[in-house]
Amino acid sequence: MLNIAHNPPRFPESRSLTPKDVMNDVDLCVWVADAKPGARIVYYTGHLSRDRLPHIDGYSEAVRRKIGELGNAAWKLGEVNWVHLIQRRVSYGCWEYIAVRRAETPKQKPVYRIIQSLAAHVAKEKRSPDALTVSATGPPA
Repeated sequence: MLNIAHNPPRFPESRSLTPKDVMNDVDLCVWVADAKPGARIVYYTGHLSRDRLPHIDGYSEAVRRKIGELGNAAWKLGEVNWVHLIQRRVSYGCWEYIAVRRAETPKQKPVYRIIQSLAAHVAKEKRSPDALTVSATGPPA
């Protein structure tokens, strides 16, 4: 049984992240386009689904939005077979989110189309009154 008292949650060093401290979703797509099959990148450390939610204290709205965009980009890259998405538990309540570059397959969409679809989704969210809520619920439809 896991004893939480002896294994407290470990989060990124500072809960006062700025948007510059979080990887950009476009940077992740660029890395995927340049990476060789089998290459890995840790694109986020923390609790991705919790850290992007608006009702959780700790991160500013801008940081939560950027975390959400990064999570959506990773999910989209996984859906179209560019990467395998894996997690490695760092401690209780904290994971490393890792993208592993897959070998290219004939049915992959070009990475630039993924970037365009992410940009279109962000533009759509900015027009939506529930913009943060939409991005916090998961990948774009």
